[in-house]
Amino acid sequence: MKVIACVLTLFLGLSVVSSVTAAEVLTLDDCIELALQNRASIIAARGHETLAGATKRAALGAFLPRIDASYGYSKTYRRDIKSDEFYSEYEYVKDSIAVYDPEDSSTSYLPIASPVITDVGIREIQIPDQNLTNKSLRFSAGMSVFNLSNWFNLAGAKADKAKAHLDVIGSEQDLIKAVKVSYYYYLAAVENVNVQEQAVKRSKEQLKLINSKYELGSASLSDVLKQKVQFGNDRLALLTAENNVTSGRANLAYTVGLNPNSDYEFSTEYKVREYSGTLKQAMSYGLKRKPSLLSAQESVDAARYALRSRKASYLPTLSASASLSFSDGTQGDTLTYNSSSRSATIGFNISLPIFDGFQREYNLTQAKVNLNNARAGLSDERNFACQKIKTAYFDIERLKEKKKVSKENVDAANQDLKITQEKYNLGAATILDLLDAQVSLKQAQVSLIQADFDLNLAIAKLENAMGKM
Repeated sequence: MKVIACVLTLFLGLSVVSSVTAAEVLTLDDCIELALQNRASIIAARGHETLAGATKRAALGAFLPRIDASYGYSKTYRRDIKSDEFYSEYEYVKDSIAVYDPEDSSTSYLPIASPVITDVGIREIQIPDQNLTNKSLRFSAGMSVFNLSNWFNLAGAKADKAKAHLDVIGSEQDLIKAVKVSYYYYLAAVENVNVQEQAVKRSKEQLKLINSKYELGSASLSDVLKQKVQFGNDRLALLTAENNVTSGRANLAYTVGLNPNSDYEFSTEYKVREYSGTLKQAMSYGLKRKPSLLSAQESVDAARYALRSRKASYLPTLSASASLSFSDGTQGDTLTYNSSSRSATIGFNISLPIFDGFQREYNLTQAKVNLNNARAGLSDERNFACQKIKTAYFDIERLKEKKKVSKENVDAANQDLKITQEKYNLGAATILDLLDAQVSLKQAQVSLIQADFDLNLAIAKLENAMGKM
């Protein structure tokens, strides 16, 4: 099943890549979806979650019996073995032995047979063929009946699994924020190109107008040269803005997980984001749902269960076991099982650790340190989340005002340029006044673009700090 899932994932990934290649324009939502599929950080976080799930299953397996089965087969084969053997031959010869009787001082003779060697030597013998087959079949099972550490290990594994899942969500949210940042920088660069193009167009028209006035004798050569310098500066600014678009497109492609060397087009349409909640609401939401904060809490729980597990190592453990074995020793070479003996064994074991070279004490101290570190990390993460939420919230309030002021500045700069242009045409303003008005308008337009996209970025940062996708 895992192999099939990997194949399907690869197929879907290739399908996404091919659809991206064929697509003409990628929206912000498209970029976010691709990034969540392609970036290595997300893949690694999901892999850690898979491992945490396997660890949880392993902890649950400590409560289940261990079952083993084994089958053994051996064969002894001996054939036509010839060997030398020492031999001796003898026969019995009849004889007699004298027996004296002290009571009557008489002697009698008893017949006996005495062995007499008739032949000795070495002869060859042959051992017949032998086929011996031994087979054994064994089933065994054992399980832990009482081990308090297993319960705490299981609870800790569940906390680690929950933490890994929250880390995946946190990684996804961080990546979404990174995509939005890159996307908004790219859009700001595109908008800046438009502003610089308008500035080049105005400078070019002004240069034509001043050249005409110079030819009529109503403008000086100095005015013409100053306008040429301004025209050149605007063209250089346009080239810089175009380069920023190219680099911004490559950076966005990399953030999404695409090849920056390929040509991808990104949509320049976007929605102006707004946030109307209060700081208290943002803080309350973030402290309840921020993935990194919840993950830190799960780390504390896992460390607490680990400490309890280390303490439980001082308690006795109870385990039970059972086994059933069959054996067969017959002649022949068949694998057919013919039991000639059977044995069954059941039992239990109580273990109480007494001294292990201070290893338990070390593990207990380490668990206490880990718990203290986890608690400190949770406190630090909570303070960091509050700081990020507060900073992002006040950035939004500041950028809202900045955007209003920037709009007013653009309107004022447009009016100032028109008035200065008329004054210059009438001779009531100098070329420097006109150039200042042009530069002021361009700066006001760029500032408005920056304020607009900075506001969207601030909202994205606030949502990330709150734990929103």
